[in-house]
Amino acid sequence: MSKQTTPTRSILYYFFPEFIVALVLYTMVGLIDAQCVAHLKSTSCYATLGVTNTLILFINKLAEGISVGAVIMCGMYHGQKNNSMVGKAATAALWATTLVGCSIASFLYLNAENIYRWLRIPESMFADGVPFLQIRALGIAFLFLFSALIGFLRGVKNTRAGMYFFVLGAVVFIFFDYALIFGMFGFPELGFQGSAVAFALQYITMFCAALIYILLKPEYSVYGINLTKSSWPLVKAMFRLSWPVTADKAALQIEKLWMVRLIAPMGSAVLGGMNVIKDMEALAFVPAIAFGQVVTLLASNEMGAGNFTTVKNNTRLIMGMAIGMVAVLVGIFMLNAQSIISIFDRQNSFTQFALTAFPIAGLLLFFDLVQVILAGALRGTGNVRVVMWVRIITAGAFFIPLSYGASLIPCENGVMKFMLIYGSFNLVNGLASIAYLYWFRSGRWLPRW
Repeated sequence: MSKQTTPTRSILYYFFPEFIVALVLYTMVGLIDAQCVAHLKSTSCYATLGVTNTLILFINKLAEGISVGAVIMCGMYHGQKNNSMVGKAATAALWATTLVGCSIASFLYLNAENIYRWLRIPESMFADGVPFLQIRALGIAFLFLFSALIGFLRGVKNTRAGMYFFVLGAVVFIFFDYALIFGMFGFPELGFQGSAVAFALQYITMFCAALIYILLKPEYSVYGINLTKSSWPLVKAMFRLSWPVTADKAALQIEKLWMVRLIAPMGSAVLGGMNVIKDMEALAFVPAIAFGQVVTLLASNEMGAGNFTTVKNNTRLIMGMAIGMVAVLVGIFMLNAQSIISIFDRQNSFTQFALTAFPIAGLLLFFDLVQVILAGALRGTGNVRVVMWVRIITAGAFFIPLSYGASLIPCENGVMKFMLIYGSFNLVNGLASIAYLYWFRSGRWLPRW
């Protein structure tokens, strides 16, 4: 059994591509959108964007879960060199995402107002929020379809094409976001709704580009992909493979939706403050997200080689590197918080609130960091269901009752009440970290053979 640790240089070699993807394609695109919306000088629109993005992120995690199922199934048949089954698995993934994606998109469109009512946001935000969500629902359908195609490409070991499609989507979104919100380059000035249209155009473009690429690329003709014919047993198998990952990812986002529901009655200004705090946290957290991907990759490889001690050593090293990088970014944001917040608060309606709350939120963020790295390591060792059940149990048994109890506490200090609710999320992440540490120390994560 090896006692080695992967060199820091090798870890950074894997880290930087993941960091760039997370920073440029995910975090920065959202920040650019938020800044464009902030220029409308409407706290209500800015708060609505934050609430809706939380909901969209939850739905995106459902699509990611199905995509993982496509990766596994296509990859399995690809490894067996069973080309016809690869094609059938890809078709099954498309049918599965069509069923789920269209159902969710229809539900969002028909129930946009009821969804906002359940989230308990102020009714003054409905006029902008309802059509905004309805337009984005169109993009949701194509988001699911695109995730199936990406799952197929990853399954046949083509990750570079996916990168190009994500870059294409980011460029399309940024261009139309700016053009449609402000009416530039001859496009109509749609204001806040321009952001929703840009989102739909982004995923329509990404899906069409990926579909054309797969259907026209000669080397993929061997798979015999037939979009009009699917195997329902394969569709069912796709759902069976996907649900543990989907449940894990969805549980985390349900916690965030629940948190929005508890905070929303405090008003649009508090929601705006929460939105800018989340954006700063997301940017500071990018290294942790990237390291979470790296630790999964390294753990899976070392497990395959039987180097179990190296898995633990790598996890410790990566944990230290992640804490160091995130600490530097959180410190920079704390020192420059007022300047950063003012970029998004054009009416100065939530700047003081966010300035007071961010330092506490920034410190609590490290609880989330620890659980992300440990969960990534456990996924790499094959303990996917352990991560899933820890997330579900901590969410249902601890976070929901704890946060709900905090929301009932009579407190005139808005920042304190906000932090009692908002902070409970990361405190429960600390409990999840303890469970993961126990699993590692007990040796239960090791294979049973």
